Amino acid sequence: MANDGSQAPAWTGQAFSYLPYHKESTRQPTYASAPAPDPAPVDRRQAGNVGTWSGPAPTGFLRAQAGEAVTAPAAIVQNPDYVLLRTGHRIPLLGYGTYKVQTSDAVRDAIKAGYRHFDCAAIYGNEALMGEGLQDYIAGGHRSELFITSKVWNTDHHPDAVRRCCKQSIKDLGCEYLDLYLVHWPDAWKPGTKDADTSIPIEQTWQAMEGLVDAGLVRTIGVSNFNISEVEHLLSKARIPPAVNQVELHPLLSQRKLVGTCTRKGLHMTAYSPLGHAEPDVLGNKVVQEVAQQTGRSPSQVVLRWNVQRGVSVIPRSNTPANIASNIDDLFSWHLSNDHKARLDALDCGHRTVDNDWHDWDRIVQ
Repeated sequence: MANDGSQAPAWTGQAFSYLPYHKESTRQPTYASAPAPDPAPVDRRQAGNVGTWSGPAPTGFLRAQAGEAVTAPAAIVQNPDYVLLRTGHRIPLLGYGTYKVQTSDAVRDAIKAGYRHFDCAAIYGNEALMGEGLQDYIAGGHRSELFITSKVWNTDHHPDAVRRCCKQSIKDLGCEYLDLYLVHWPDAWKPGTKDADTSIPIEQTWQAMEGLVDAGLVRTIGVSNFNISEVEHLLSKARIPPAVNQVELHPLLSQRKLVGTCTRKGLHMTAYSPLGHAEPDVLGNKVVQEVAQQTGRSPSQVVLRWNVQRGVSVIPRSNTPANIASNIDDLFSWHLSNDHKARLDALDCGHRTVDNDWHDWDRIVQ
């Protein structure tokens, strides 16, 4: 395995259709271990491959030489806007994040703009409000068109609390069932505190999550903020394996090894805070601004496309109708070039915009 976690797929020809790799991907070396270019390499400027690509931009992309005419690329084919999870359910690659969303009208605006994936959580304290925004669409018989996610908080890892909180989220959201339910953090706390509750191992919480699937309350279960060790430990204990890991991902925090490892193990990656925050300003970054100008897109569209193009779903949030519409506008009809993607990849500096003093990002589970 390369240091960045990438390796050639070993599952070619097997029944892993949920993995977001193009069927021709095994013909190429991994990006981290690519050999020197062949004496007569394929001219990727004229290749017609479409779909998502995982990992950083491949090496060996052929630039035009001085005085050389560049053939216009083939017309872009509309990309799939969803990923098939290991459960057989589709998760849209673009969702609407509801953290700090303060009005039900924002949800209605999102539905009107075309969003069908809504990312919620009990700790956000606004699920009843989000439910008001979803009510008319669900009442119109469109529940099956929506993909609704919620999460169980740290103080509710006890099996009884997991079930109770899930039912409360379903009630507040008015959605009949959850498409995806996540363990928000691997940290279990004693109720009403931030003190670690070592009496509740994650496998005990996970058994309760599996029970939600058995009961028909939830279609798919997953995790959030889990590192590789925590994912591998859970996979070794799970009867129903997690299908999603939601973590912070943007050009300043690409987490390539985590993304590559989880994807190979059947976990789809979802990016929260995909646009970063003000300090440092991802959208104001010089490289992001230059790529936006060169592609004729907004900085937010460039940064969202960077994740989507590697098969990662994104859940940006906004309270303003203009920004809600802008994030979804024309996201799936274009590609970042290899050169643009490589420049964005190079911005990775491991910077987290979501951090705290109670979670160990590098914890090793024994």
